[in-house]
Amino acid sequence: MTFLKPAVAAFALPALCFTGLTFAASTTTPIKNLIVVVGENVSFDTLYGTYAPPRGQSIYNLLSQGIVKADGTPGSSYSKAVQSQALDNSAYSLNPSRTGAYSKLPQHMLTGAYNPTTLQLYGNIPDPRYAGLTANGPFQITSSIVPYQSVLGDPVHRFFQMWQQTGGTNGKLDLFTWVAATTGQGGATTGITQANPGQGGELMGFYNMNKGDAPVFKQLAQNWALSDNYHQGILGGTGANFIMLAYADAAVYQTSGALTTPPANQIENPNPQAGSNNFYTNDGYEGGSYVNCSDSTQPGVGPILALLNSIGRSSNCESGAYYLVNNYNPPYDVYGKLQTLGANNYVYPPQTKPTIGELLSAHGVTWKWYTGGREDADVTSDSLYIQDVYPQVYAAYAANFPAGTPASVIAQYAQPVAISTARSIIYNNLGDPLNGSQNVVGNPNLVANLKGLTTFYSDVSNGTLPEVSFVVPKDTSSGHPGYSAPFEYEAFLSDLVSKVQASSQWANTAIIITTDEGGGYFDSGFIQNLDFFGDGPRIPLIVVSPYAKKNYIDHTYNDHVSIVKFIEHNWSLPNLSSRSRDRLPNPVKDANNPYRPANQPAIGDLTSLFNF
Repeated sequence: MTFLKPAVAAFALPALCFTGLTFAASTTTPIKNLIVVVGENVSFDTLYGTYAPPRGQSIYNLLSQGIVKADGTPGSSYSKAVQSQALDNSAYSLNPSRTGAYSKLPQHMLTGAYNPTTLQLYGNIPDPRYAGLTANGPFQITSSIVPYQSVLGDPVHRFFQMWQQTGGTNGKLDLFTWVAATTGQGGATTGITQANPGQGGELMGFYNMNKGDAPVFKQLAQNWALSDNYHQGILGGTGANFIMLAYADAAVYQTSGALTTPPANQIENPNPQAGSNNFYTNDGYEGGSYVNCSDSTQPGVGPILALLNSIGRSSNCESGAYYLVNNYNPPYDVYGKLQTLGANNYVYPPQTKPTIGELLSAHGVTWKWYTGGREDADVTSDSLYIQDVYPQVYAAYAANFPAGTPASVIAQYAQPVAISTARSIIYNNLGDPLNGSQNVVGNPNLVANLKGLTTFYSDVSNGTLPEVSFVVPKDTSSGHPGYSAPFEYEAFLSDLVSKVQASSQWANTAIIITTDEGGGYFDSGFIQNLDFFGDGPRIPLIVVSPYAKKNYIDHTYNDHVSIVKFIEHNWSLPNLSSRSRDRLPNPVKDANNPYRPANQPAIGDLTSLFNF
């Protein structure tokens, strides 16, 4: 979920300095330019659930397990994914008492979906297109009345919900729907109530590549390297996962770099409200999002720590730290202006943890983080601005000027407002995580690397891409349910890949394509308990490169921090810190199960998707 964001003024702070380290003189692989593209909110099974592997290879998805058939109908093992109801009216539980299966999925909802005609939210109302659906497990999203390009409701994808849905390891697959339908996005979210949590069975949907859905993603898999064991780095949503990608760690609540306690209303409490079945006490986008996971007496923490302790796994929770596990806005806006903290301001504090950007700069490796909508030119060239927002804003201003006022005068007033309005729709502020770093934003040399897509495409055409590029599409082309769809992310990817392939830098480039997280959609894959924060469910990852294995499916266990590990491996860089996830070892293959490392906790560095 994306929030509307503020504006920023830069101030000078020293860059993080990694002392006693030598600059990397070259790469350890032929890859000289890495481009990491991050779309939004789709799980592996949602996209690749019916993908058939090449001859002689295997894949772990809905089709291979017999959960569904190639035509999208229930398979012989459909019962594996039938959804159960449960009862939890006391304390938060990872294993609530099941009370029986759903006869059919609850009514699908349009929560989070925008009416493409009015650009206004539909609200928490039923989706009439699925009124006749009788499935009680995975179902094909598309039909004669729901084409592939359709706008869908937005499944809940928050931290404690996803722990409860998966039980941590996804050993059982039956509580995805019940958790969503009982607590939704949390009562501290506008419009969410116990009577109407705003969620139904929409999270059980999948696209069917055998019926023509997701043709670009299918083609990418058939031509390049696909992972069927890549995971979002933390349970929960966009903000926390982008932070994990940039910091290999979770954000904390702090003041002037010292750990402090957030406002009480911003602390998570997933224990059920009195008289409810699993409707969390304090959870939501305008409420609980921080957790002190070093304290087993904190709401919701005890069951997770007990699970970790039972398998000898560290929580990686610093004593007294309150970690941000859900979405709050970054502390700076695109202009560097510091935002105000407070109980009713849902902004996280400036972070001082080491970031991938600082590490790269400290070792002389060039980089940029390109986010669609960050630059004014990204906004003013967008059709939404040109056709809808600017004409409306201009007309509103013109109505207040005397007849005959020159258009240029009216534009001086209308344009800044129109840019700000359109930016709030297309700019993914949560996907710009280095805008949360005090070290980056406060250093002119570092913050200069935060750019928009206008600069990205210019760098591609001029052959001036830095060695490491992170690329985040505009929200409207990200694939996020509600205001985008996978076909729009596909169009963005097709254009990007073709432009990069035509560039002078292609011969030594690798494009890594993924999403920030699974969007709360169902996935059947194993999840490794790395620490308190995750991992999360599987999401798609494709490597496009002259050095990528062709038409290949890789089973090595990876997550978002594997991208950080690849960068560190390729440019001979140290780990970010003594507690960051990039310090974990590469997986040792388990002869009995290629999806579960024999040396848990372990994550790969993506090199197994390449031919070097």
